[in-house]
Amino acid sequence: MERHGIAAFEYEQDSVQLRLTLGSRVEAAVIAEPPRSAETRELEPLRSPGVGIVLHRHPASGAAPSSLPRKAAKGEIVAYIKTGMTLRSVAVTKDCVLTRILVAEGKGVGYGDALFEIAF
Repeated sequence: MERHGIAAFEYEQDSVQLRLTLGSRVEAAVIAEPPRSAETRELEPLRSPGVGIVLHRHPASGAAPSSLPRKAAKGEIVAYIKTGMTLRSVAVTKDCVLTRILVAEGKGVGYGDALFEIAF
């Protein structure tokens, strides 16, 4: 860290938090930009990759869908599109926060329809 001029490093994913600080004076560490509040985050839709019926959890899963807002990691499957007997996963393309469901469970969607509102 010292060789590259990094005074502090923070990592957070779900309930795991890691903070590394160079030296003994925490207040002297330069921390990267703090997370933005929901009001200042950039919002955009997560769109359907196909035509079918929206499922917010896998049909074989007994678990209830997670409540929103919640964090989602890049590549995480957040919904499914059911077309006949085929399921197509809907995954986020980068780390984000799912803020709002735009299409209810069991509703039909077309290709490119907005399914979730996400924030970065």
